[in-house]
Amino acid sequence: MVGKLNYSKWDNLELSDDSDIEVHPNIDKRSFIKWKQRDIHEKREERRRLFDSLEAEKKNNQQLLPMLESIAHGTKSEGSPFYSKEVSRLSVARSERGNKDGPDGPTVEDMVLSLLLQIHQDPSVKAQTGKDEALQSLLVEKLDGHVSKLRMRQTEVCDQIEKMKAEDSRKITSDSLREGWSSGYVAKPEPAEATKAKKSTKTKVQQIETLNQPSGSKLQDQNAVDSDAEDGEDEVPELNTAMRSFADLPTTLPSTPSGSTSLPSSFVPSKHLNTDAFEVAFKFLASHKELLREESGATDALLVEAFNAEMRGEKAFARRCTEKALMIQYCNKLGKDGVSLFFKRMTQGDGRASIVFLNDVLSTYARISERSAILSQEKSDKPEGEEQIQLVAEDPNTTITFEIPDGPAPENIELEGEGSENMDVEKVKDFLNRRWAIFNSFDEDLKQALATKELDKVNQVLGKMNVEAAEEVVGKLDEAGILNFSSSEIRDETGK
Repeated sequence: MVGKLNYSKWDNLELSDDSDIEVHPNIDKRSFIKWKQRDIHEKREERRRLFDSLEAEKKNNQQLLPMLESIAHGTKSEGSPFYSKEVSRLSVARSERGNKDGPDGPTVEDMVLSLLLQIHQDPSVKAQTGKDEALQSLLVEKLDGHVSKLRMRQTEVCDQIEKMKAEDSRKITSDSLREGWSSGYVAKPEPAEATKAKKSTKTKVQQIETLNQPSGSKLQDQNAVDSDAEDGEDEVPELNTAMRSFADLPTTLPSTPSGSTSLPSSFVPSKHLNTDAFEVAFKFLASHKELLREESGATDALLVEAFNAEMRGEKAFARRCTEKALMIQYCNKLGKDGVSLFFKRMTQGDGRASIVFLNDVLSTYARISERSAILSQEKSDKPEGEEQIQLVAEDPNTTITFEIPDGPAPENIELEGEGSENMDVEKVKDFLNRRWAIFNSFDEDLKQALATKELDKVNQVLGKMNVEAAEEVVGKLDEAGILNFSSSEIRDETGK
């Protein structure tokens, strides 16, 4: 049996060599080289911009599609009133921001609103005004058409991104030179301690203690910053008697299914809005103006208590705390007369402002509920405070991979590729045999995880080990060359 070592992966390594460049005698070679390098860098930067633009469009489309599909489905099942309600809801949300775009331009909601208004202004749609069934059918047709176009565009964008990634993977440039991996102690979050709103509770900062950490690395600098932050120990605002009394007031929210992030489509402010609860809250804030002061930290304290209550299983109280926290926040954002203005908007007019507020409360509470459920599960899966070793790629452009051996070294080995003539065959065989022996020394669970070549599955196995055993395994993976890190290109960018 003859085994061959393949060195073809180095074929993608491109290094510039000035001696390989031949130019016309009348052309200055140094100037030509600089021009060539500048041209390469400009094209590479242009390609980066295109890739970033496509990624942004992909992310944007991922948010737009479900929103349009939801509106199309609602219009199909409930008719044009649902469509009009969505236009009103989105219009109110934009007016609450002063009819201004977000910091990065129009938001996804603004884009959806613009499209709905375009459809509404279409002559064919206007012609069907008053004809409920015909109007419903036409609106659904228009929405489905835009959904179809957006899906096709998303497919094109994804294909172009994948093609660019595949092309980039064939090149290795200096852009992709990164620290390959680091393993560390990952302290499990302690939800009860991190969010407890008692006087002695303080915000904790998670730290990762890395193995083989290079001196002067970014991670060292970050750890230093984290250490300084922990020394400061910012205190979580304390929930005082007035805040708790405010949270205990009747809720303005209607009954909604568990996990709801918005009001049901059947909600009509003139019929279902609890104006009495708003009146009670208004009177309470009028006599407890200290809750509106920034230094009171009332909003933060109530949100922290909402999280704590949810962790304790007190869901109704958690939702009331969320509601009252946002109520104070809205009042403060509306300026000097914010309290009067807020409650006036809530109880008067067509009710659109109250819908925006109540939906915000429901979606905020849903996020708190979801997060507390995740932390509760993590806490039950692993004893509190237990440390674990995990393989982490410090740079998002670096990929951790695993290359497991096929077996022991073959009896006869032929070395091929540049530089192989200086290699000792016996030393290569010893390395391959050692590599195989290390792999076979692992438990079956770890070997199966390595065979999948998926980082998450390997980390799951490492997470079940104690720290000492996991450290030993990571060292063996590195020693055997099973643990690899990959990036896309290496090219000389010294500019010489």
